[in-house]
Amino acid sequence: MERPFLFSILLVSLLCSCTTHHNSPTVLASNFIQRQKIVAMTTEQYPQKKAETISVYTKEKSPHTAYKIIGIASVSNFNLFGIKRKETTLTDMIKKLAASIGGDGLINIQYNSDKIEASVIAYQKILI
Repeated sequence: MERPFLFSILLVSLLCSCTTHHNSPTVLASNFIQRQKIVAMTTEQYPQKKAETISVYTKEKSPHTAYKIIGIASVSNFNLFGIKRKETTLTDMIKKLAASIGGDGLINIQYNSDKIEASVIAYQKILI
């Protein structure tokens, strides 16, 4: 009876100690459970976008506009129970992560045996 209670307190304290100015404990807990992570590469804030609008760029297809890398997103190939996720699920999850920090696209996508990782970009306006 005492162990689960102590574990719960430890988990909550760890999640709260990891919070930043823009991530709530709920978001951090959700990311932990989903086995996904987003690391911001800039202090600039971008408005959240819809996941459906995120473009996925490959080596053959790259952005034709100026952009800035604003974060690194990664999603585990396996869920919390160790079951392998489908590729479409992984793509949807990483797009949602990119959208959550205001990204417009994903570049430098790397598929590893344990995770998918990509750089999140935001398009930049060029003033002439």
